[in-house]
Amino acid sequence: MKISKLENENEELRDEIRELRDEIRELRDEIGDLRDKFKRFAEPCAIGSEQLWKVVFNDILKQPVPNGVDLRELV
Repeated sequence: MKISKLENENEELRDEIRELRDEIRELRDEIGDLRDKFKRFAEPCAIGSEQLWKVVFNDILKQPVPNGVDLRELV
């Protein structure tokens, strides 16, 4: 192979690496945004779920709330 051909191929590969790095950066940003959105969604859902368990069992069924994982601790 000629040196010029190898240099061209090398430059093409460098360009591709730059593009891939940019794409990875963008994907990481998107994942971070989605994670934040999910947390903002999940927190009130977890609170509401726990409140519902308490109302149903304590107020309506007059029984203690069953033991289990408090979803608020997972958010």
